[in-house]
Amino acid sequence: MKRSLLYPQLAGILLLLLLVLPVNATEQLAHHKIRVEIPEILKMEMGSGEIAFDLARSKPEEPYPASTYPVYYTPTSTDQYIPVRVFSNGRKEWRLLISGVSEQGLGEGAIEWSLDGVNWQPLRATEQVLTTGGYTNGWLELKVHFRLVLRGFEYASSDQYRVQVHYQLSSV
Repeated sequence: MKRSLLYPQLAGILLLLLLVLPVNATEQLAHHKIRVEIPEILKMEMGSGEIAFDLARSKPEEPYPASTYPVYYTPTSTDQYIPVRVFSNGRKEWRLLISGVSEQGLGEGAIEWSLDGVNWQPLRATEQVLTTGGYTNGWLELKVHFRLVLRGFEYASSDQYRVQVHYQLSSV
């Protein structure tokens, strides 16, 4: 008889344990991985605009014709420089090259370029290193300034001269 009394007591204890102990039957744990691949990018953008030298409307401080040569003319256009932007998120070094070709016979060296408006280089048909760099931490803007150099009356006709400027960005 004593044995039969133990079963209800044992069942009661088990039922009490089930009610008191937390049961997480509805909670499940799972996991997965996220993979992110960011490509290495080297990109260049160039601002729109045109640099113009209209010597018929030259600035008072840069008269045409000049009294002495060589003479240097700054642009008469609204744009005084061309913005060139470079983006690099990689660890590789890059270089930006510049070259220019006259479409109507303007002599090589008649156009000069500068990144600071102080140190000038003649624009050549062969590529020159404009600048070099690495990781840019966003877009790096370069201001490429131009000026016209006349060494005498070599361009005495009323022609309009055009120069096509080329930029090339590559990793090194």
